[in-house]
Amino acid sequence: MALENDAEKHMGPESDRRPKSPMPFRAWAFGALALLAGWVLSPPLAAYETAPSKSDRPGAPPPSALAALQKAPPQKSDAPNWKEGFDWKKRRIEDDRYLVDLEGGLTAVLSIDASFQAHMEGFFSRYAVPGAGFVAIEPRSGRVLAYVSHPKNDGHDRASDASFPAASIFKIISAAALLEEGVSASERVCFHGGERRIVLAHLEASPLDRECATLSEALGASLNVVFARLADRHLSRERLEQVARRFGFGEALPFELPVGISKIDIPEDRLERARAAAGFWHSHLSPLHGALIAAAIARRGEMPTPSLVERVIDGQGRTIYRSHPRVFRRVTSPELAQALAKMMELTVTRGTSRAAFHDAQGRPFIPGVRIAGKTGTLSEDRPYRGYTWWVGFAPAEAPEIAIGVLLINRPEWRIKANQAAVEALRWFFVERKKQR
Repeated sequence: MALENDAEKHMGPESDRRPKSPMPFRAWAFGALALLAGWVLSPPLAAYETAPSKSDRPGAPPPSALAALQKAPPQKSDAPNWKEGFDWKKRRIEDDRYLVDLEGGLTAVLSIDASFQAHMEGFFSRYAVPGAGFVAIEPRSGRVLAYVSHPKNDGHDRASDASFPAASIFKIISAAALLEEGVSASERVCFHGGERRIVLAHLEASPLDRECATLSEALGASLNVVFARLADRHLSRERLEQVARRFGFGEALPFELPVGISKIDIPEDRLERARAAAGFWHSHLSPLHGALIAAAIARRGEMPTPSLVERVIDGQGRTIYRSHPRVFRRVTSPELAQALAKMMELTVTRGTSRAAFHDAQGRPFIPGVRIAGKTGTLSEDRPYRGYTWWVGFAPAEAPEIAIGVLLINRPEWRIKANQAAVEALRWFFVERKKQR
């Protein structure tokens, strides 16, 4: 295996005292008896709620917020068994809407934007991409706007496959953990090397450390040694894994389609733990999960439940099920999510995505839209597979879309995930408006 990570050079959270009418004694007595009966017959509230965790770490969600981290209860549906017959491969288009016929004469109406879906499918075909997974989500609602696996007829759903290395996308998780441990986004670290690999010497200060960057700059430029060194100083194996699991690693994500579990394995070994924090293996990800991580930051720390089915109708066109926006869980505090968003903007303005999102004169390809993102690059041999990632959202200040895109290339390649992200966001913010 070739340990290759993002290699582009870096830039440079009295009671109401109004008078009350006296209550007659009889009414008071009956009310008291009713309350007593309810207390005796009903289980205590603690039987339904999980006590919030306590944390005094800076940036960590406060106890009141952690109580809200619990998953929302399942939606009630008048069509309890419709999911059993749902088959994404049997989708069809009618009146520019994706539909899936279900058992019993029911029809699922999907949230997919047919034009967006077709555009991205055509884009991957046009550039002869060997393999790709692309998911676009509306952060506010969790509605899936595009769900692409390329090639689309080979039986491999790359959009939900979580066997791919997360690469430097995992730096988002590491950055969140560092911020929660009190490390400032402006903390400066001097370093040398580490573009392609990390060795034990990189974890210690050295006379060779002539380049310096803040944590924010390190995320934008994907600087491996900065993340490895800060993780070595501040993050235990247990702490990093805890934050990763909060972001959805190591468990099944709620969705209408089967989704692979994004595996996480943070080693005890000092060097390997530092490497893991920088994105060198030890973590895996699906494009769907990548889009959800971006959506969680866009929603100020709330990860939405993704939804592919907008509603289910019967043979008479009556809606018998409708999807409603739901929060899967809070993954971090609003303040910390906002800090991460600002750090991710540096990826596009002067980090590893600047060249992809700007022309040679420095003009943005998507003018007037602030974009937050994160790149990831990793490769393996026998056979060679080059994995490139881009996850992010826009506009950064009022997000309308979050995306996760993975490209799998051979030694000869034409585009990477950066370019696919530009094309997706350009279509969404420019071409879509023209069509309307």
